[in-house]
Amino acid sequence: MGDKIKGKYTSLVIGPDHKLYASAVDGKIKRFIIKASGDLLLEHIFEPYGDESKFSIGLAFDPAAKSDSLIVWTTYSESTSDWVEFPDTQNTFDKSNWAGSMRRMHLSSTTSQVLKNELVLKELPRFGPNHENFANSIVFGPEGKLYFAQGSNTGMGLCDCEENQEPSREALLSGTILCLDLNKLPKKLPIVVKTADGGGSYDPYDNMAPLKIYATGLRNAYDMVWHSNGQLYANINGSGGNENTPTSDPESPYYILPSSKINYSGPKDIPAVIGAYPDQNDFMARVVQGGYYGHPNPLRAEYVLNHGDADLDNFEYNGIAPDSNFKGFTYDFGPHVAPTGIIEYTSDTFNGRLKGCLVAVRMGHNDLVVVRPDGEKKDIIEDYDGSAMGLALEGGPLDIVEDAGTGNIYISGFGNSTITLFKPIENEVDRLVHQRKNKSRQPKDSWESGKVIYEQNCQICHGAEGRGGTGPSLVDGKWINGKENVFLTIKNGSVNGSMPAWKDKLSSKETTWVEGYILSLEK
Repeated sequence: MGDKIKGKYTSLVIGPDHKLYASAVDGKIKRFIIKASGDLLLEHIFEPYGDESKFSIGLAFDPAAKSDSLIVWTTYSESTSDWVEFPDTQNTFDKSNWAGSMRRMHLSSTTSQVLKNELVLKELPRFGPNHENFANSIVFGPEGKLYFAQGSNTGMGLCDCEENQEPSREALLSGTILCLDLNKLPKKLPIVVKTADGGGSYDPYDNMAPLKIYATGLRNAYDMVWHSNGQLYANINGSGGNENTPTSDPESPYYILPSSKINYSGPKDIPAVIGAYPDQNDFMARVVQGGYYGHPNPLRAEYVLNHGDADLDNFEYNGIAPDSNFKGFTYDFGPHVAPTGIIEYTSDTFNGRLKGCLVAVRMGHNDLVVVRPDGEKKDIIEDYDGSAMGLALEGGPLDIVEDAGTGNIYISGFGNSTITLFKPIENEVDRLVHQRKNKSRQPKDSWESGKVIYEQNCQICHGAEGRGGTGPSLVDGKWINGKENVFLTIKNGSVNGSMPAWKDKLSSKETTWVEGYILSLEK
């Protein structure tokens, strides 16, 4: 949609002024005028941190915001990530273990000025082997409280350290949905929310605590939505295989003592599993307060991964039942789908056929999926493949927002660094079609072609420079599937299934290009 639209946007929202706001991964916020055609026109760029970059994800307007009083909330990290490199910070990489933060800002309605910039929360538990999980997207509930998901620090609940990785473990607040009661905010800000397990003093179980744990066991819920049916739905990215689960046995060397606030009366024979497999699927959860959704955390005395025996092939888990508070999932995306953004579609377009449906971004599939909640429990009762509806796009789609007045939806592409507009076709009620304008020019050579493909499809897992993230490093000389098999691994996926096959998405020529680029990264 034009060079001025370009950027790696982690959140898209439409403000009370009916303009689109895009939160860039480096902390900048761009405001776009939505033209009658649906196209975007850049109006202002807000720089809350000046020339400094902050790894930012969440962006939401306060319920009190108005067109002339633009109050926004954002989540960000004081440390960067293997997702992306910032030129101004790459030489001063901060590996602080408690680097998560939240701010409240007042934006000018007529200029690019940030009128007020308050740090509200600091020292959220943002750490892990690759610093890949964060304080994620923000939503406001029907009662006006603020909700956001805090990513986990491990693959399956216990330290998953590998060679050259720093130690990691879960924190009391990690792998949760957290709820901030704005009515309980103290006059003096920020609130330091580092808990006792990190040497802090914040107690989320205190009755007067402004930030509390709403639900647990959500490994990495990138986005969530409060539906008009009163339910909270969240997309969950599951863990890869060959990770470790915690134990409830106090005699085990892997045992971690729960928080003093937790009274555990469950079984004491839930074993630690070292090298648990297979990879777990990605899910959507219908989240209820106090529910547990399958990602273990020994500090909260949550020991069983997902459904227990049904989900792990390791003999140690034979006969292990799910946690007594495990609430299950409402939709199974399958493995390695990487569900990210999610919205409720509210427009009356298509004669209202999609109204009330949830539209979720499937980053790993480069498309969207439409699901319908209904029934007594408001669980998902049917789904529609977005590809069949014209809702497929390349470039690592990440977040989604709807213009309720027109039914248009906008998708941020993390890989191709742009925003794509999908417009409903009034005369074809069974599908949506997307418009893509100003396609980027063809790369000059095979190396540049491979670089483009890598940035659009591989960088999100393997890092901007191939140093690893949720996927392994490509530059350390240790090739899990053999250096001579790079082409086949890209084409067919990894032997253990942790990496999907790309043979249906990349041609042999494109696979050769990206293979060459990957091999050029090794130093």
